Amino acid sequence: MTDDLGLPGRRELPPEVLDNLRMSLREGMGKPERRRWPIVAAAAAVVLVLAGALVTTVLIREPDGQGPVVANPDFSLDWPKAEEAMNRCWAVVQSGGRAASFPARNEWVPRFTVVSYSVTVVAVTVDDKPFFCETTLMTATVSDPNAVPAYTEGARTAALLMTRTGTIAGIADPEWPKVELTGQNEASQSMRDIPVFRPGNLFVHIAPMKPSRTTYAVGPTPGEQSRPPEYQAPYPLRPAPEPAASRLDKPVFPVPDRAMPAGEFFKVCTEGASETVADEDAYRVGALLEGQDVGVVVARLGGQAIVCQGGLGYADGKTAYYRVFPDRPRSTGPVRTLQAETVGRVDRNGNRVPVRNTYLGVVPEAAAVVKLDFGTGTTIDATVADGTFAAWIPDGVSEDLEHAKVGVTVLDAAGVTLYQGALPLY
Repeated sequence: MTDDLGLPGRRELPPEVLDNLRMSLREGMGKPERRRWPIVAAAAAVVLVLAGALVTTVLIREPDGQGPVVANPDFSLDWPKAEEAMNRCWAVVQSGGRAASFPARNEWVPRFTVVSYSVTVVAVTVDDKPFFCETTLMTATVSDPNAVPAYTEGARTAALLMTRTGTIAGIADPEWPKVELTGQNEASQSMRDIPVFRPGNLFVHIAPMKPSRTTYAVGPTPGEQSRPPEYQAPYPLRPAPEPAASRLDKPVFPVPDRAMPAGEFFKVCTEGASETVADEDAYRVGALLEGQDVGVVVARLGGQAIVCQGGLGYADGKTAYYRVFPDRPRSTGPVRTLQAETVGRVDRNGNRVPVRNTYLGVVPEAAAVVKLDFGTGTTIDATVADGTFAAWIPDGVSEDLEHAKVGVTVLDAAGVTLYQGALPLY
């Protein structure tokens, strides 16, 4: 089909495009007590996140219906997702009273889509004027096509849309082959090479870091040369103009409860973390572990699960630190494990305490009991709630990072076995 259209054929993608998320590195340790969780600011922590976007697979494809075919091999256009998103964005433009000053909906031409689990971003043009439409499960946001771009000093690159879900979309200097985007906030550092869509010089990045708490810089991709640990791109990226419209257009009902301890901690944790959580108000909160100044909670939204952990039991023991971990499945089936970090490092008095690790996962919603066998001679009953489980890993477990397993038995309320098997320990 690409030959018939005169388009370039498929090619192998460069490693930097496929490498969407490297593991983060952080030292952390501690010990937790049951407590209520006041809202406090996230701590200054030392974390290095090398890259970190959730991006769509970048392949040439035809849309599933009428519409343009993307000719740039670093981009794709999901036509059904684009149509749904643009209709929602147009609806919030209308409801916000901006339709008269906005291009008519039938003039919108989608150029490409970038998709994460619950975020869709469509790059749109009307008479070569670009704007961006972002939708999540519950919200729709559209940038202002009439806003004056705030170009970086010394280069023709500007952000046209920044959202709380981590979207950074804009126009790149036409001389740049790609956009190198670096970010720095109080908890992490990121670096990403972003392809540029031509014609139009458009780029979209869905970052794991909250733009409101992150300082971004951009530059032309310098190639594979090594960069120092604290490297930042040469041109500070100015904030994007305010969106033309943004609205909670599809609220979830019933609203998940946040009045219980697990809900309280989830709210505090996601607000305090520097990582983004799209549609956090729609997540159903599950199993919670608490201890001395530290908590760990698992939450679900449909098939997606996240872990949020943190508190005062890190670093100096005085400043709160929170972190969100998305679900990166290591196993398939009705039961799977989730990953997080070592919990805690010091107590509230600054005294070093033993660190703790968690064993977390997703189970069928009918699960009432989860028994864990870590090979220490004692079976542990995990905390179970709303299709999730959580337990502290006991002392004396295997240190075989590659082969160690945990025996897992899942029962429903009547004692019927829903699952019995072995899952990775690490």
